[in-house]
Amino acid sequence: MISRTPVPMVAFPFGVDFQKSLLLLITQDPSFASLVIKHLKPEYFENEVLSWAYNFILEYNKAYNAIPKMNIILEQAKHIKSGSREIYQITLDGVRESDLSSEEWIKDKIIEFIKHNIYANAMRGSIGKYNEGEIAECFDIMMEAMDNVSKTAWEETDREWFFESIDQRTADRLSGDPLSEAIATGIPELDKVLCGGLSIGEVGIWIAYSKRGKTTLLTNHGVQAVRRSLRNTLHIVLEGSRALVANRYDAIFMQEDYNLVKSGQISHEVFQQAIKEYKMLKQRLVIRAFTDRWDYTIEDIYREIKDLKRLYNWEPSLVIIDYGDLLKGRGKYATEEANQRAAYQDIKSLAGKGYAVWTAAQAQRPKTDVETDATALSYKNVADCFAKVQKADFIGSINQTRDERNDKQARLFAELYRDNEADIVIPVYADFTKMTIKGLRESNRLTKQQPIQLGYKGALRQVRAPI
Repeated sequence: MISRTPVPMVAFPFGVDFQKSLLLLITQDPSFASLVIKHLKPEYFENEVLSWAYNFILEYNKAYNAIPKMNIILEQAKHIKSGSREIYQITLDGVRESDLSSEEWIKDKIIEFIKHNIYANAMRGSIGKYNEGEIAECFDIMMEAMDNVSKTAWEETDREWFFESIDQRTADRLSGDPLSEAIATGIPELDKVLCGGLSIGEVGIWIAYSKRGKTTLLTNHGVQAVRRSLRNTLHIVLEGSRALVANRYDAIFMQEDYNLVKSGQISHEVFQQAIKEYKMLKQRLVIRAFTDRWDYTIEDIYREIKDLKRLYNWEPSLVIIDYGDLLKGRGKYATEEANQRAAYQDIKSLAGKGYAVWTAAQAQRPKTDVETDATALSYKNVADCFAKVQKADFIGSINQTRDERNDKQARLFAELYRDNEADIVIPVYADFTKMTIKGLRESNRLTKQQPIQLGYKGALRQVRAPI
């Protein structure tokens, strides 16, 4: 006979700091919240304020079928009686500033806690049946518990019941600034196409022939992300070296000749000005090279992001993959086409984790003389695997003839963007001695007038523009 009845846990076996992080995570991740709120109770929190906040989350969810953000909880706390209001505000401000660098560990620990409670509840219900000799009923109770334990697992599922989730969508929209997700490129015409810049969750792909500025343009996107938008940026190097990419960043930031930067022949004035700016932008940019092998996958990038979060409490908003064709798909594939299709699907999945992703792809071998042919590349010209660009939210190309290169000019063809009209050719200033590509309006180059082909919605027209 079994006489001792197991008791489910009635409080978290974790400290207050953990509980604050958990509460913040619940408000920021509705998918995770929908899994755990069915099992967690307000009395599990050892702090009165945290217990009140979690109870408010439950009541809000019951009333509106949505998870409130922290700003809504803080607003509700203003109605607490004056004697306790200050301590509530201080504690909830602490929740808002909680450390989420160990987000995956927090999720794992809570899932483990829930599973233990499911098991303990089942044991408590089955012991009486066992002692009464009702073995079949005892077995059914435990099998149901084991089934519930196996189903209680955290994995991100990109799914919603559209009509039922209107309250959650509205809560998210009211709590956020749509423009805050846009990471500007600094090229006005391109940012106009992108509705302010590439947004979190989106993948942008540039197509270009070899040696036509793929890495240079991606590096300029990185400069603008940290300088203009103050966004943490992770630049993944899959070809060349970390040092070469760092040289490019220095040349762009300093607006100095690349060869002078590379050889260390920078003037004292330029160096001191750069140091001043770098101090303001510290910890905004990480360059990470994966160049020792040829079989790196998206898992290596995920691991780098997790390491940066765990070791430095740092997470990027923008991830630059330089460049996508060099990334392998997870698994073994019979053809390079299948491999690249899988790799770009992985890149899109990475964006779905909450990052904006810029990358580039190689164009097919040219059939004409690219030094004189001014025809803009399109997505149909992508090399190896047409399907890889189908996952992109933005598709563009970098185009430059010999004459344009001599005039420090190039053309970006913004061909497709899911959220706005595109199909437009954008003339840009392209000075590869300083690794700089930027809009003509910011180039300060008012020299001769030259015809530039601008295309919009399929129609080409001649205009005069300063270069």
